[in-house]
Amino acid sequence: MRFLSHFSMAVALAAAGTLAISAVPQEAHAQKKKKGKAPKLEISKEIRPQVAEIQQAMASEAPATAKPLIEALLAQPLAGDDQFIAGQLAIQLGSTLKDTGLQEKGINASLASGKTPAEQQPSFLFFSGNFAYGAGRYAEAVQTLQQAVDAGYTNNNVGALIAEANFKQNKFPEGLAALDRAIEMEKAKGGKASQDWYRRGAGIAMKNNTNGAAGQWTYKLVEAYPTGENWRAALSVYRDSANPKLSNQENLELMRLMRKADAMESERDYFEYADAADPRRLPGEVVSLLEEGLAKGDVSSSSSYVKETLAAARSSVAADKASLGASERDAAKSANGKIALATADALLGYGDYAKAASLYQSAISKGGVDTARAQVGLGISHVGQQNWDGAKQAFSGVTGTRKDIANFWSLWIDQQAAGTASAAPAPVEPSAS
Repeated sequence: MRFLSHFSMAVALAAAGTLAISAVPQEAHAQKKKKGKAPKLEISKEIRPQVAEIQQAMASEAPATAKPLIEALLAQPLAGDDQFIAGQLAIQLGSTLKDTGLQEKGINASLASGKTPAEQQPSFLFFSGNFAYGAGRYAEAVQTLQQAVDAGYTNNNVGALIAEANFKQNKFPEGLAALDRAIEMEKAKGGKASQDWYRRGAGIAMKNNTNGAAGQWTYKLVEAYPTGENWRAALSVYRDSANPKLSNQENLELMRLMRKADAMESERDYFEYADAADPRRLPGEVVSLLEEGLAKGDVSSSSSYVKETLAAARSSVAADKASLGASERDAAKSANGKIALATADALLGYGDYAKAASLYQSAISKGGVDTARAQVGLGISHVGQQNWDGAKQAFSGVTGTRKDIANFWSLWIDQQAAGTASAAPAPVEPSAS
């Protein structure tokens, strides 16, 4: 049985809003004024009277009267200095009137003139792309904003704006690639991209999961912001979007990490975990898990699921523990690693990590088992002993469908070593009461 996909964070990621924060339109004129000495321009005699009339109107108490005059000037077949002057007048008046349409015409005229000073070119390209984005011309926005980036512009979340313009066109791989570049751009500036950027990427990747993008972006999220909440979101989004769908055993391996990362939050998390472990197969782990949930107040003692599952698991613990000695002896005699693997799983559930690690290693050596599964179990056993190097070595050799799971475990280990990740308290010892 699967209790999810119910994770609220997963839903929030999938429905995440846009990231882009457009620049204040008036900044276009401010950018122009901040730069050094104005370029030397030669206005043609044909438009001098029009320019003089526009300037007079702009200086009057009714500057809006200059707008039709500027629009008429821009409508003429201008080029070079004349076109640049017309553009600058439009930017200036647009800033005064807070008229973004007029500002856009001015920016584009200035760029088309070929006279925009080199130091202003990147910001003018940005504003042109920003206006295109605001008007819903997303393909144009991507092209122009990328030109701004290529010219050296890095402000106003330009990279995120490019990503969003791609998302608006349903170009999800291109948008995710642009968002990844935006994150790297922030790093190059000595900063750190907002947590929302990673969540946006994870949400888009989950809804449009191609080539494992969801796993990649949830990994990025928790790598940058390793909170318990984000670990929960990352693992749940990864699990719910995994293709092929995770097996029960793979889900158990993921839920074990969620527990280690102090990311168990709701009753359903515990139920999902207990269902994956199975009170008949790993009764010790199920008892330890649910008793921990009860102790933390995360699960209710009045829940029928808790009562029934705990009763079934507790009734099996004594006999299960009593059988482990014989199982270990049988594992040593067996020609293959199947008994060793099953016994290692049981010992891991009881927190006997050293014995479990030895038996996982025996199972791998003897063969006849799913090697990737045994390696993940070996890695988790080493984690239980805080043998980080041994755990990383075990996880590094995992291939196939479990590779992403092993990578998440390795990331958590790195964060533990660096002191940046939250960790769950020691699990409650299972009881047979």
